[in-house]
Amino acid sequence: MADPTPSQSRPEQCASSRCRRAAHSDALPRRRAAPGARLCGSCKRALAADLAALPTLHHESEQQLVLPARQRGPARITGHRPDAPPVSDAALEARHDALVRLTSWARLVLDEAGSVGTPPDRTVPALASFLGRHTDFLAAHPAGGPAADEIGHVATALRALVAPPRPELVPLGRCVEPDCDAEVSLPGRGGDDLVLRGPMCGAGHVLTPRQWLLMNRHHRTEQAKEPA
Repeated sequence: MADPTPSQSRPEQCASSRCRRAAHSDALPRRRAAPGARLCGSCKRALAADLAALPTLHHESEQQLVLPARQRGPARITGHRPDAPPVSDAALEARHDALVRLTSWARLVLDEAGSVGTPPDRTVPALASFLGRHTDFLAAHPAGGPAADEIGHVATALRALVAPPRPELVPLGRCVEPDCDAEVSLPGRGGDDLVLRGPMCGAGHVLTPRQWLLMNRHHRTEQAKEPA
């Protein structure tokens, strides 16, 4: 029997763990990967959004390297210069992890994507920008699922550092993504989640401004149909 072609061997279902989690929680059926890709359209957009947000997240996380005064131990009074303020291990780890993982995925693109220009500097902003220009390649690569998962993990860890305490979520309605009926919500008082990602449904879909307007229009239409 002839060997399967690359297109025949590609999985039908999205390889991102976001889709797997949604399917396991019964939020929505497992979505199919886009033609010629390993990710569905929604997970590919989430990957692009994470990469676009990383430079700002990494920059803002620098302010979290020094622990707030309330988290430090009692100051020692000596005749010498005061000790340097303690550093947050969580911030150091998240920033280092971002650099290591992005470097690894950039190396894969450089090694396998052909002519991609000058290698990026080994900084989070440069690496994220480089990978953002090659989202199509990552989404179609056999390792597209792990790429989306790792980059999403990096972005989530940095968001946890820079975001204020999560406010109460305000429900907006049902998701407008095909075959998704999960509830969409946003922070009641705005915040970084809204600025960086926008309204999100329980299955992980990030709504574009156009989808948000469409959902609002649908919600108003349904309200108008209700009897007075």
